[in-house]
Amino acid sequence: MKNYNQKLQRRLWLGLTLLAGFFAITAGLYLYHARQHLGSNYTALVADVIRPQLHTAIMHTTLNDLSERPQDAQLIDRLDNLFWRIPQHIHGVEFGLRKAKFLPTDYHVPLDQLLRIEEELPILRQSLEDILAGASPNNFIQQALAVENDLAQAYSSLSELLHSEAAKQRLVLDRLAAGTAILVLFTLLLSGGLIFSLIRLNHQHNRVIKLSLTDELTGLYNRRYMLNTTENLFKENNHCKSLLSMALLDLDYFKRINDQFGHPIGDRVLKGCADILRREVRGSDIVARLGGEEFCILMPNTDTHSALEVTERVRSRIASMTQHELGVPISITVSLGLATALYHQTSFDELYSLADKALYQAKSHGRNCIKLANKSF
Repeated sequence: MKNYNQKLQRRLWLGLTLLAGFFAITAGLYLYHARQHLGSNYTALVADVIRPQLHTAIMHTTLNDLSERPQDAQLIDRLDNLFWRIPQHIHGVEFGLRKAKFLPTDYHVPLDQLLRIEEELPILRQSLEDILAGASPNNFIQQALAVENDLAQAYSSLSELLHSEAAKQRLVLDRLAAGTAILVLFTLLLSGGLIFSLIRLNHQHNRVIKLSLTDELTGLYNRRYMLNTTENLFKENNHCKSLLSMALLDLDYFKRINDQFGHPIGDRVLKGCADILRREVRGSDIVARLGGEEFCILMPNTDTHSALEVTERVRSRIASMTQHELGVPISITVSLGLATALYHQTSFDELYSLADKALYQAKSHGRNCIKLANKSF
């Protein structure tokens, strides 16, 4: 029973550990994927907004250089390349904003500004061809600087929007992480409480079983346990030739002790005798209180000679109990009946009947002795 309880507790705690690990891994993966998903969307969109901001710086520098070297073909090619790439990035930003599912009211102003710039860029590219052909770049530079300024403002507004939304997302994720942690903790506490309740219920169940099989006063096994154990021994060893010895013990003149000194003293004497029985029998022997002042020693795989050694040791030790052990100025003795039989030849009732008859003979022949079934000792 003890090993079974330990195995049950280990299994319950193992189940709790596995459950905790499952929840922790599930919550961790969920938060990781949620953070990765949200983060990847914003990372791509932020990149689409930040990269074009470099274009404004390049445009500004190139326009300044163009005012000094208006016929420089390399500068004109650089601007033409910028005017070609900027619309591509504007389309990417527009796609990212719609995919991120922002409210149109959040970004329509800077996006409209970018779309207007996109419409102006083909005109500026046409002006580049005129400059390359020898036209003055002054008007072009003024228009391009205005476009560059509008472009910087639009991207700056979008950058602020993205940083604001990213902060909100981080707050949501932090709250989600806290909520998930609380949920996991609550689940673990609930599971732990359930497992604790199951363990406690199992302990109570085992205690009830133990109480049903033990004698409350002496702590020895009771008649029910002895009967079940003996029947099991007969069933398990039905085809073996092992010996089984049974001794019945009865305290001599025990009623006088109760009548003269009261039941509390009688209970103390019974407990003292039970302690001696526990100490003097062997580890394989089973001791039970059958009721009143009657006890039983069941000795598996024990022949008559070995059983006599055990019972005589018990009889002698009880007879030598001191007044300090008994609590009253008296002495006490026991009478014993001993019977031995093969498992397959005798049933429990037959073995008990033989031992009981031998006990009756011991009572009839002066007490404080051991009688065997059809023999005396």
